[in-house]
Amino acid sequence: MRKTFLLAIIAVIAAVTQANNCPALYKQSNLSPIFNETIAHAIHSMTVQGLRLFNPRATVNNKIPTVNQNLHNGAKVVPFAPEDPVGNDFFDFTMNMIDRVLTNVGTHDDGLGHHWSPAERIVHVFHMWDLWLHIQPYYQRIVSSSPVSDALCECLLDTKANGIYNNVGWVANHYESGTPISLKNIVEIPPLVDGNSWKIWKKDLLQYYNEESLNDAGMYLYCALKDF
Repeated sequence: MRKTFLLAIIAVIAAVTQANNCPALYKQSNLSPIFNETIAHAIHSMTVQGLRLFNPRATVNNKIPTVNQNLHNGAKVVPFAPEDPVGNDFFDFTMNMIDRVLTNVGTHDDGLGHHWSPAERIVHVFHMWDLWLHIQPYYQRIVSSSPVSDALCECLLDTKANGIYNNVGWVANHYESGTPISLKNIVEIPPLVDGNSWKIWKKDLLQYYNEESLNDAGMYLYCALKDF
């Protein structure tokens, strides 16, 4: 009993020490100062199918926090990226994805809440897939030439301590009241109805396409997927 107690104390001390080291590791690793925001944006609507762009062996047994696809049932954030298979009624992935999105309109089962129009839902899902494809080269570069240390991975994957989980929660909460398309929104985004409103949407959608944001996401996904 005494030995078990001592081992538990040692484990707690080790965990606290590791947590205290995380800020230094973040700084040394070239993560951006807002990595918890950029990563949360990249993963908030991640799916197993999206993860397989990076590691084909990925499964639902991942620990990537995402917005609950059914925001009206249970927790706003779930501790994994879910399966979200796309059908094959059409020939091309694009039409099959559009079919997937439009089939779910009115079901409140796509993680966006009820404020998004069909066009806005289509833009959102293709924006995320476009971003994930843009992250791919950063992920692959890390895999092939500069693997992330186990210590840094431990820090990055502790999403409740480093703010990633809370930022995913921010997205979920704001989906209940509007259509936020970045975590930088200060004013309400207008409905997407014409070319002028698209200009505003496009500007916000591109906020996380810079090199720092893509590198942040690539590093996190390397850590999250390396053991598959």
